[in-house]
Amino acid sequence: MRWLVLLILFLPSLSKSQELPPITNFDTKVYNGGNQNWMISQAENDWMYFANNSGLLSFNGEQWNLHKMKAGSPVRSVKVVDSLIFTGAYMDFGYWQKNSFGALNYTSLLEKLPTRIRDGEQIWHIEKFGDYIVFQSLSRLFSYHIQNETINVIDLGKTIANLYKSGNTVYFQVAEDGLYSIKSGGIQKEVGFNQTGAKAIIQVFHWNDQKVAVTRDDGLFSFTQSNWEKISIPNYPMSSSFFSARYTDDNMLVLGSIGDGLFILNLLSGDLQQIVQPDILNNTVLSLFEDDAGHIWCGLDNGISLIEKDSQFSVFSDITGKLGTVYCSVMYQDQLYLGTNQGLYRRDQTSNSFELIEGTSGQVWSLQEYDDQLFIGHDRGTFILKNKNLNYIFDSLGTWQVIPFDGGFLQGHYNGLSYFKEGQSFNNISYLDGFNLSSRNILNENDKEIWVGHDHKGIFRLRPDLSSSKIEIVKNYPVDYKDASGIKLFRFNNDIYYATAHTIFKYDAVLDAFTAENKLQQAFNNLSRSTGISEITPDGKWWTFAESEIYYTVKDAFQDGMNVSAIPLSYEFRNISSGFENLSQIGENQYLVGSNHGYAIFNTPFTQNKISELEINRIEIADKGLDFELIDKKQRYPEFKNSENYFNFYFNTPVYQKFANVTYSYRMKGFTDVWTPFRSSSMASFENLPYGDYEFQVRARYNTKDIKEKTYAFAIEKPWFLSNFAIFIYVVLLVVIIVITHHFYTRYYNKRHAQMIKVQQKKAEMQQLEAQQEIMKLKNEQLEADVSSKNRELAASTMSIIRKSEVLNQIKDELTSIKKLDDIQSVLKTVDSNINEEDNWKFFKEAFDNADKDFLQTVKSRHPNLTSNDLKLCAYLRLNLSSKEIAPLLNISVRSVEIKRYRLRKKMDLAHEEGLVEYILSF
Repeated sequence: MRWLVLLILFLPSLSKSQELPPITNFDTKVYNGGNQNWMISQAENDWMYFANNSGLLSFNGEQWNLHKMKAGSPVRSVKVVDSLIFTGAYMDFGYWQKNSFGALNYTSLLEKLPTRIRDGEQIWHIEKFGDYIVFQSLSRLFSYHIQNETINVIDLGKTIANLYKSGNTVYFQVAEDGLYSIKSGGIQKEVGFNQTGAKAIIQVFHWNDQKVAVTRDDGLFSFTQSNWEKISIPNYPMSSSFFSARYTDDNMLVLGSIGDGLFILNLLSGDLQQIVQPDILNNTVLSLFEDDAGHIWCGLDNGISLIEKDSQFSVFSDITGKLGTVYCSVMYQDQLYLGTNQGLYRRDQTSNSFELIEGTSGQVWSLQEYDDQLFIGHDRGTFILKNKNLNYIFDSLGTWQVIPFDGGFLQGHYNGLSYFKEGQSFNNISYLDGFNLSSRNILNENDKEIWVGHDHKGIFRLRPDLSSSKIEIVKNYPVDYKDASGIKLFRFNNDIYYATAHTIFKYDAVLDAFTAENKLQQAFNNLSRSTGISEITPDGKWWTFAESEIYYTVKDAFQDGMNVSAIPLSYEFRNISSGFENLSQIGENQYLVGSNHGYAIFNTPFTQNKISELEINRIEIADKGLDFELIDKKQRYPEFKNSENYFNFYFNTPVYQKFANVTYSYRMKGFTDVWTPFRSSSMASFENLPYGDYEFQVRARYNTKDIKEKTYAFAIEKPWFLSNFAIFIYVVLLVVIIVITHHFYTRYYNKRHAQMIKVQQKKAEMQQLEAQQEIMKLKNEQLEADVSSKNRELAASTMSIIRKSEVLNQIKDELTSIKKLDDIQSVLKTVDSNINEEDNWKFFKEAFDNADKDFLQTVKSRHPNLTSNDLKLCAYLRLNLSSKEIAPLLNISVRSVEIKRYRLRKKMDLAHEEGLVEYILSF
């Protein structure tokens, strides 16, 4: 049952699918207010105001704000006059005025009433008449004089059904009395009840030199004071009951119905367009308003809808998913064909609905018209449509594209290329050998060679041989491809190009290479594109896609260059897989762009709406507690406390078009010189700004047009510890500290200086002592060296004497053994003279005294009974000579030496266990 209810709700959309102007819907979650919106008005700065069930709603194109009445009562009516926003509510009416903080303050006019407001009385409508503001309740009118601030009450004693203004006249209907007008001459009855009857009038306007009344249920009537006549307009929706109406000065009457949605009626042609849920949020339209840009704002029973009645765009929204994603389109034989992921759809110009062409279910990739035939590249192969007759001509693994080539047609498939001629048997069409890559975009060059673009393998130049069904790869040109956004090979102004998302390359025949040095790339040097996919339309325009726009390029008619124009149709609307963007020309200067939920149609040249001013509408400040408060924007160069250094800036450009792309960039001069990238966010936050001078700067870009920047200059004071007074205190304290420090330092320095002098003196003494010790050490080392040298000399001389004595004794012994002693006596005397003990001793003693001069004296002083021979023996023993070595020196035998040693021990009175040599060495 639940699904049945949903199906019934969607039936109107399925049966009345149509191309509509762009529509923007705002539900209660967006504006955070009540569901019903009773009246709408626009201020001079283009801000919009809505009388809402929960209060007064304001909208500046970026931020919604709800301003509540003190009692929380609903606001039933609103009218902006200059800087005042007049509102009517439950038992209250007055005006709101924006203060220098950017907030709205409410002033009630009840105090100026000559009588009390009646219990339950509500103000349902407000209009301006000269210097008066006229408020309408169901029982009275109140006229407020703006300058005098006085109120007059008009009480006709009957119910006042409505209030409307046309030109300089205000009209109102009195129940069971007729239609009245307020003119410069006063109040007068326009049409009596006997003429209008009980017909409820919801609007009055001037059209075609006549005054026209719109009734709730009975159509249109022209009237004068003596005439009330029904007007017949073709296609007027008589079956509907209307609650609101608005004439738009271009012969269009907009009607808001009760339950049947919105109607837009051309009073001259009778063309009627009905807009219902889900295209708008609710089918009951409580109020209508046309803003300065010609947009129709609809205050609904549940939400707000904006209809861009005069937009150059018309949009087909496939809300039910009946069509699927549109991948290609073409106008063929006055019928619009759409290739989608669900099949091929067709719609007559007179119809509002598309029909699926039987047999084409599945993915359609391309639609091309050649020789009055429509070639359909399909996931299942190739179809040809001619005079509404569909033929399935090739069963293959997907056909991307079909192009004419050498009297026939070349097909690009998922896995290669095939060729056929018209009339050729289905079974005789086959692939061309030699190239089996996906061939999504193909170019024919003079029916001799072809070019094929492949996203990853590059650009191929191929030479088909149709007679042998083969393909020769002439050359493969690598592509500069950095992402998955697709590439496109195309011919523009007779030159061959391929494009990626970043660069456009042109083929240079002289270099036989693709180069980025070309005028088309130069035209896009400062523009960003989101894909390499592009389209060439029959009128010679080259189209490419960006994140926020679609660009088209034509050759300059007078200069050697390219002219680039932008269409504000963002990716947010297109929302199609990157690499499958598509556009087609369906009429003279008329183009269709496919999306994943329908399509959009627009015309060129594209005219921009007026550029609204950028405004910093609210500034908030807070300390670390983040309790933000509004600040006075009109205060010139304010200085804030150092602790109040958290800022929120809110800014806006009141542009309301659905496809308008408004972006903002800002910087805080004094904090950073770098501008933020342009983005849609309309709020900037800064935290914990240090002290200093600042200027907040914000700029806006509306589509491709820059809007003059706005600034706000301010300063943040230094922290208390860096204030002038604090610095003065710091200076005084510093002087005091310097004086005290100097005083104590002087005392300390003198004391320290004295200590240092003592330390230095002591250090000098120590250094002197160390120097003396070093000198003594050096002297000792020198003495030790001298002693060592003398010892060496002594040892050498001793060994020399010993050796000489031994040799001479040996000679003497040998001579003694000779029998003829008389002949050798002279020789023996000579030997004896050379081994003279006294001579040897003198020589030895001189050397020994040089090495150990105090020894003999010390021994003599300790043992005075020692003889000179005993001292000689002591000296020889001091040198640690053996008895055998001593014997030659004393010219005695070894045995005699031992005897001498024994006697020496006795004289020295040595103990038995005490060694003689050790004792002598101990001296």
